[in-house]
Amino acid sequence: MSEEYDILVNDALIVDGTGAPSYKGSVAVKGDRIKALGKKIDGDAVTVIDGKGMVVSPGFIDVHNHGDLSIMYYPRAEGFLQQGITTFVGGQCGDSPGPFGDWIGLPWVLGDLYTDIAPMMYVKSWLQPRDKVNQRHKEVYGWEIDWDTMAGFFKRLEGMGFSPNYVPLVGHGDIRSLVMGPDFKRHATGKEIKEMVKHTKQAMEEGCRGITVGRDYDPGIWASFDEILACAKVAAKYGGVYGSHSLRTGHRKPRRPGEFSPVKTKGVLEAIDVGRKAKMSVQVSHLGVLYDVTPSDNKELMKEAVMATLKIIDDARAEGIDVSFDEIPNHLTGGIGTSPWLVHSLRPWLAIAGSPEQLAEALRMPDFREEIKTSIWAGKHYRLNPNINRYWASARVVAECKVEEFREKTITDIAEEKNIDELDALFKVLKADPYTKVERRGDNDWVKLEFYKHPEMMIGIDTFAVDDKRESWHHPPSYPNQNSYGGFPCYLRRTVREAKVMSIEEAVRKITGSPAQKFKLTDRGVLKTGAYADIVVWDPESITDKGTQIVPRQYPEGIPYVIVNGELVVKNSVHAGALPGKVLVRE
Repeated sequence: MSEEYDILVNDALIVDGTGAPSYKGSVAVKGDRIKALGKKIDGDAVTVIDGKGMVVSPGFIDVHNHGDLSIMYYPRAEGFLQQGITTFVGGQCGDSPGPFGDWIGLPWVLGDLYTDIAPMMYVKSWLQPRDKVNQRHKEVYGWEIDWDTMAGFFKRLEGMGFSPNYVPLVGHGDIRSLVMGPDFKRHATGKEIKEMVKHTKQAMEEGCRGITVGRDYDPGIWASFDEILACAKVAAKYGGVYGSHSLRTGHRKPRRPGEFSPVKTKGVLEAIDVGRKAKMSVQVSHLGVLYDVTPSDNKELMKEAVMATLKIIDDARAEGIDVSFDEIPNHLTGGIGTSPWLVHSLRPWLAIAGSPEQLAEALRMPDFREEIKTSIWAGKHYRLNPNINRYWASARVVAECKVEEFREKTITDIAEEKNIDELDALFKVLKADPYTKVERRGDNDWVKLEFYKHPEMMIGIDTFAVDDKRESWHHPPSYPNQNSYGGFPCYLRRTVREAKVMSIEEAVRKITGSPAQKFKLTDRGVLKTGAYADIVVWDPESITDKGTQIVPRQYPEGIPYVIVNGELVVKNSVHAGALPGKVLVRE
């Protein structure tokens, strides 16, 4: 009598996640495991999937993700599952959902709520009192952030149910905030570091698989190397990974003229030194070119800068340090959130004016325009600061505008045509159409492909768990970045089908077997008999991201089926509602 399976995928191209050659075959699932795998499988199944023309691979593992900070608001995580992500590694950039005390750090998903309770003109405060947060949080969401430890968060999350698997790392920033509260803009004392070490130890014993830092952000930018190393050494004793958003932009806060960005190489070298001294594995977050090339369109010089950057990784590995890195797929827009609205470049003054129309009206006043200019040149507005980004006006092209003569031009182009200052050109466009939309454009996609080709590269989309309705509360709204919906399809489309810079087996290994090995995920990231049934069925000829900078909230094409822990979560490219995800605590 033939054995009955729960799910049977027939006649597909099996890419098993190890880098081994692919082959035509079938995969059978029983319970939460792969029961059979081979060129031909006899037997019946409750659900039979015709895999002809399709690839069957392990579920994609996102190694740099902030989904743990939003999964309780979006437990189905449609943006992840529908692009094939079955497991994400959270707690990135020093920011995790615990441990918490009387103060709670700002997660992007609660950005509007923090604006409600503590409005700021230029930059939101990192910490807010938990009582103050919870009062508004309960009004909006109907529940309170009532856990203190990572274990407490795991319990709440598992009790609720969620779709993808979650690999927890603990954020150094939250540990620091727990110990120091709002008095974090300084080096910690020896006593405070001992407290941080104690909380790191507790988080690791509760199941975290490593610790992360955010060296460009509050509060991690204020930490000494000795503080970071002390916490990392504790995580290392439990086999933990050190995840580093290294210091490369400098403090992402108001920056006065003469306050320069750090030397980019030093941040990565610091992360490597932590690995060296703590004797632990290191994951460098979203590695980019660490050497400045001016002009950046000089391909020969850029090529040398890319190779010099990757040599830092190679030299560390030759020394015996286990260093790898991740890349954000859509290189033009990065991760987290995005906005097509030009008016958001003047967000502090938009908040005061109340609406794009009112800001456009206010911009008619010459003294108001001069006040904005003075503030910008004083470095008060980090997101538009010519002192640290002299190319801000040429970075985006006007895509949509009521005034035809402005379309398909940068602010720099408009300023040159009108023989006016670039800020005046910005004001001129917004006065004419406060709902002008802009987008980044560039031809340096080859740089991203060079990073992709490195054997120790992995993918991290650097976004939150969301659906396609998510938007900010303010008007006009900002949105989740398009990587939130199609980062992994973008990577596969570019590397395998279009640029052909690597084989399908190698491209899949870097997003399945390699990250599973990095974070010690036993029986995940590979297709083999007995492994957990985290599986993606996708079409190599049609897989693609659909989101654009103007309309980012679009699910991808070419991924009809996604299985998590043996349950069909995506069926016919639509989320089926299943919540089989697990917290993959340290084994």
